[in-house]
Amino acid sequence: MRRSATLVGVSAIAVLASGCSSASGGRAAGGREQTTSAASSPAPAVDAGREVRAAVDTTQRSTARIDDRIRLTGMGQDFTITVKGAFDMKADRGSLKVSLTHAGASPDAAVRLDEIFHGSTVSFRMPEEMNGDTGWRSTSRDEAEVHALLRAPLNDPEFVLRQVSMAHSLTAAGEEKVNGVPARHYTGKLDHKPLLLRMVKERREKAEEAMAMTGDELPATADVWVTKEGLITRALLACDLGGMKVSSTMNLTDVGKPVTVASPPEGARPVPAASVGGPLVG
Repeated sequence: MRRSATLVGVSAIAVLASGCSSASGGRAAGGREQTTSAASSPAPAVDAGREVRAAVDTTQRSTARIDDRIRLTGMGQDFTITVKGAFDMKADRGSLKVSLTHAGASPDAAVRLDEIFHGSTVSFRMPEEMNGDTGWRSTSRDEAEVHALLRAPLNDPEFVLRQVSMAHSLTAAGEEKVNGVPARHYTGKLDHKPLLLRMVKERREKAEEAMAMTGDELPATADVWVTKEGLITRALLACDLGGMKVSSTMNLTDVGKPVTVASPPEGARPVPAASVGGPLVG
């Protein structure tokens, strides 16, 4: 495939971000009997990590409307990538529309990409390709690699959920209403493993160099909101490397409800996963 400048033309800086109770009895003083009822016993500690991982598992067997927003700022970069569509994660099918907009630019100047997931294959095309080649290509979903920090290969929402499942030091942070439904908020941290998951070798090495300068404690966090039904309704992953910041906020709505996804296009030209890169495809 002849990759366009739009698909692969990212700066070296963007490599890291686009491209960062039973009752008990006893005697108190004075001989009075002291009891503790079940109602007044402390609530059992919440295993936040286990609850979040269980929510990931449940969500990955469901359906959802996807609305992901990836923001990169710093060191001469300032742009937003949006990923919207519908996904049946149990059936491994989905259709997404991706767009990249630079800060201050007109929405009409957005660069766009269409994607259709069908089993282990992802078809994609640029509907407004500058060189006029708007045909569909297809590649392996499982072989696609990451080219930038907090980007999912081919914008795969299940990859984001996998990163969420790898968060550590998770704690409960209260309850709030998110996407119109009550949800429990958990907050935690991300280490090297989820941040570098499936990252292409040369980009991984550069990312590791930058991370080494931050020490053992990476400035990367994960916030997750889980509904009372045990489904994830929002995941916010963020990393701040000083002069460069990147965040990914993925909202999942209508979780569990039927979704309509596009059928895979006929005649899509197969291309090697290693030939697919750039900010639009992760």
